[in-house]
Amino acid sequence: IGTVNSCGGFAMGDKTQVRASVGQNAGMTLLEIMIGVIIFMVVLGATAQALISFYVAQHAQHQRLAVAENAKSILSEMRHVRDTNPDAFPEAITERWPDDAWVAGAGTEINETIRVEYADPDANPLEITLVSTWNDPQGRTLTLTISTLMTDR
Repeated sequence: IGTVNSCGGFAMGDKTQVRASVGQNAGMTLLEIMIGVIIFMVVLGATAQALISFYVAQHAQHQRLAVAENAKSILSEMRHVRDTNPDAFPEAITERWPDDAWVAGAGTEINETIRVEYADPDANPLEITLVSTWNDPQGRTLTLTISTLMTDR
């Protein structure tokens, strides 16, 4: 018949035929595929968790920004009252927003309330503190405090 040469083919007479050898490692075992799938699932799970954490942090930051904007709009209203009533400072402000009172309808977040506080309601400059509280989607109560000084000068 023929003899096997050093290339793994058969030598038949004067014609040499080389045949591709099929080794024992042709393909993957079920165990190798399962290990690859497990590694892929771990990486996919870690990526999903990172994306979820990012979304939660982004939403919390959006809430803080919205609450700060709500407080800023109240301070803008106070400045407008001060500017339209220059002879009645600080009474015009403290009458409209009494000390330690809740501002009705000022919040846009879940259960948001804004409370106005003054260090001394008769002082000039008037030290104003706005305390905003609201609930995040997990039901936790959060607080943001903004303080400023306002004067008629």
